Amino acid sequence: MPNTSKRAFLLSCALLASQAMRLPAAHSAPQTVTLLLGDTLDAKGKQKPLPPWRRKLFDYLEQELNIRFEIKIYPWPRAERNALNGTGLIFGLPKTADRLRELHYSDAASSNTLWLVTRSDATFPFQGIQDLRGKTLGAVRGYSYGDEFERERNKLFRVDDEIASRATRLQRLLLKRVDAVLLYQPSGESQPEIEAQLQTFIQPYLKDLSVPPGVTLSVRPKPLHADTGQFFAVARAHDDGLIERINGALARQRKVAQR
Repeated sequence: MPNTSKRAFLLSCALLASQAMRLPAAHSAPQTVTLLLGDTLDAKGKQKPLPPWRRKLFDYLEQELNIRFEIKIYPWPRAERNALNGTGLIFGLPKTADRLRELHYSDAASSNTLWLVTRSDATFPFQGIQDLRGKTLGAVRGYSYGDEFERERNKLFRVDDEIASRATRLQRLLLKRVDAVLLYQPSGESQPEIEAQLQTFIQPYLKDLSVPPGVTLSVRPKPLHADTGQFFAVARAHDDGLIERINGALARQRKVAQR
C-alpha cells in the first residue's frame, strides 16, 4: 500500500475509533428483583391494587436503578419468612430489634402515622400505650406495630388479629367485637381528614350492620405512633449492595423534591 494511501487508511481508522468511543453505551437489560409485599384485601377478600404513591415509588426506583420489580404478594407472616430466607427484597415491614439483626433496612422511603379508630359512641381518652389497658384491638394478622406494642401484646391489652382487610376490621369495630382498630395512614393527613375519609368509606356497610343512627367511626386525636417510616429490607447475607443503591436513589429524589 502506498504511503499516502496507508496514512489515509490509518487516519480513517482513528476517526472511526474516536467516534465509537463517543457513542453512548448500549443499555444493559434491567436486573429482575423479587419484591415482597404484604397483602391488602378488600371487603370480599380480593387483593387491592397498589396505591398510586406506592406504584410511583416503585416506578421511580426501577427507572433510576435499571431494575425490574417482580412483585409477589403474600400474607405478612409468609412475606416476612421469605425475606428472612433471602427470597427477595421486602417493603413495608416495620423495624424490630429481631428483624434488625437479620435484615438490612434502607432509609425511610415514605412515612405513615398509626392511628386508633373507635366507635363514635365508645371513645376513650388516649395519651399513651398504658391507656389501652384491658382493651381489645383490631390488627392485621402477622403484622408488627413496633417493639413497645409487641411487648404489651396480649398482656396490657388483647389483640384480635384479622385478615388485611380494612373493611372487615372496621365492621368488627362497629359490631363491638373490638374496642379500637389500628390504622396506618400516610403522614401529613390530619385526624379530621382521616375521620372524614373513614365515614365515607364505611357508609355503604352501615345498612347491614344494624348500627344505631348517628353512630360512625371516630379517630382518636393523638396517634399511637407518628411518622413511622416505611422501608425496604433484605436479608443481610443476600444484600449485594441493592440497599445502598436504593438509599442513593431516595436521596436524589429528596433533593429534587426540595428544589
